[in-house]
Amino acid sequence: MHKKYQEMKRVGIIKGATIHINYKSFGYKAVGHLLITVDPRQADQLIAHFKKIPDIYAAYSNGPKCNVRVVTALKTLQKLEEVKDEIKGKFLISDLKTSLWTDVKEMHKNLALLPVESKSQQEEVTSKIQSTVAPKKNTKIEELDLKLVEKLAENGRAPLNKIAQEIGTTTHTVKRHYTKLIKSGILKVTIQIDLTKIGYHAMAIFFITVTAQENSFSIIEKISCIPDVISIMKTSGDYDLQVYAMIKDIDHLLSIQEEISKISGITKIDLEIARAIDKWPTPRQYISTF
Repeated sequence: MHKKYQEMKRVGIIKGATIHINYKSFGYKAVGHLLITVDPRQADQLIAHFKKIPDIYAAYSNGPKCNVRVVTALKTLQKLEEVKDEIKGKFLISDLKTSLWTDVKEMHKNLALLPVESKSQQEEVTSKIQSTVAPKKNTKIEELDLKLVEKLAENGRAPLNKIAQEIGTTTHTVKRHYTKLIKSGILKVTIQIDLTKIGYHAMAIFFITVTAQENSFSIIEKISCIPDVISIMKTSGDYDLQVYAMIKDIDHLLSIQEEISKISGITKIDLEIARAIDKWPTPRQYISTF
């Protein structure tokens, strides 16, 4: 197993490691998602601005239509309005859509990580990025936990003795806190892979509206069975669900779109396309909550 892991690192499939966390367990009310259309001349400047704001954990160029995508953890729901007001006053924004992620379902096992002939390697990588335990309630988060999360977000496989040195405590203490966070199910270490090395060239984001009469959990379960659909977010905002899928080519995209369209209870689907991320998952993605 170790040899296979090292070989995948050597050829550039495995790029590093980071963490997923349960934001509710860390005291956040929700996670906000912004799709922003800004003057292309200001896109890089806007992304740089977002990266200086606390609790922004993703800010990316997202293609020509909604050309900046931002994800932020929210201690209060008012914080999202404050972020929106701030950028509107500084940048030439022509459109801004927001939603709140209330629950998340991650399905990394749906991703065809490697060709069929490398199935044993695929199973190994999948096992490293998909294992999750249900979060335990009332896990007390301490200041040292937050410092540990900061370090692990940069490198999920960083030696605990090195982290202890950097944050000024003992290895035993760091190990105890690390074990608590993992066993409580509110933190998960996950390897990062270069999607472009395994044939994925784009990410599709489906914004879905469902009928009030239909059970959304039933729809989610059906969508989660579609290959290469990797995340489903229940949202509060303009849409009911956001669905993320990794895409190899246009035929692949159309196939996934057709499968989603067949599901009873879906009334509307909007679509955005972004380039595949060459180091995925990005740090601090939302761990599954259901």
